[in-house]
Amino acid sequence: MILLCAILALPTFAQGRKNVRINEVMVQQDSTGGNGWVEFYNSSYSSTAVEKMFITTLSRDDIQSVFDKNKGNKKKPNQILLELCEAQPMDIYEIPRGDERHTKIAPRAHFVMEADGDPKSGTFHMPFTFTEGKDNYIALYDVNGDLVDDVTIPASLKPGETYAIKAEGRLPSILNDGKTEWTVKDGKTIETAITKGNYNIREVNENIEAFHIKDPHGYWIALLAMSVVFSALALLYILFKLFGMFASRNLSSEDKTKAEAAPAVAQAAAVPATGDTDGETMAAICFALYQHLNAHDNESGVLTLAPRDNSTWATKTGLMRELPVIKK
Repeated sequence: MILLCAILALPTFAQGRKNVRINEVMVQQDSTGGNGWVEFYNSSYSSTAVEKMFITTLSRDDIQSVFDKNKGNKKKPNQILLELCEAQPMDIYEIPRGDERHTKIAPRAHFVMEADGDPKSGTFHMPFTFTEGKDNYIALYDVNGDLVDDVTIPASLKPGETYAIKAEGRLPSILNDGKTEWTVKDGKTIETAITKGNYNIREVNENIEAFHIKDPHGYWIALLAMSVVFSALALLYILFKLFGMFASRNLSSEDKTKAEAAPAVAQAAAVPATGDTDGETMAAICFALYQHLNAHDNESGVLTLAPRDNSTWATKTGLMRELPVIKK
């Protein structure tokens, strides 16, 4: 059963680094220049440490070709990516370790990476910049070489605008699910406000609203809750039943004989003896009781304590061996 549960759990995705998503990207702040930035979003309900992850502008095909070249080697994916960082430092960036206070992202929180081409300025400064008027690609990789998220920013994005996920759209939690909608924000209205480091506030929860439409009276949720409880009880009953059968099979033949004979012995002991007791037995019992009850004379009940000089344990004569007396 444990193996079955493990197999059924294989398709599931644990909350963690795979839930870090690209949320909003700015290529250029204004027409006179200004560095771009990328806002990432931790969509899980647990803290996520993003150190040792890789951010790159290299395409999927480029990264995959590097992995294919090193397929015969016994290098781990993070070693291959680290070597790529050294070979092409302007195209791939590893979020450094040692800044745990800032790289440990809280649940449902954000962090912003500056695309200013100056990684010496701090942990959240990438070595590359974006180019205005052309498609800009950016991707996030985990330490094991898995692609966590990527996005292509269209060339039509103007300075001062951002390419972001719609506030009313689906939360970015699954890579390439086809349901996440992107839009361009110009910051001119509340709906298109540029919220660097602060995800758009939503007044409603889409999941709750969808569930309310599908189950307005709560019948399905009640049925689901009771099914879970009774399924757990049935599973416990089956487990206890199987455990009892397994334990009974492991009993030896001698133990089985004792177990089968024990009720018969107890039943025989519980049955009182039948028949009359002969007179001789009654006379012996009465005589024994008489001797026991009249074994002593009447005494005064006063104890007399006489002091002695030496204890019996310390007498010299008691400690010496007695020699046999030889009679002549």
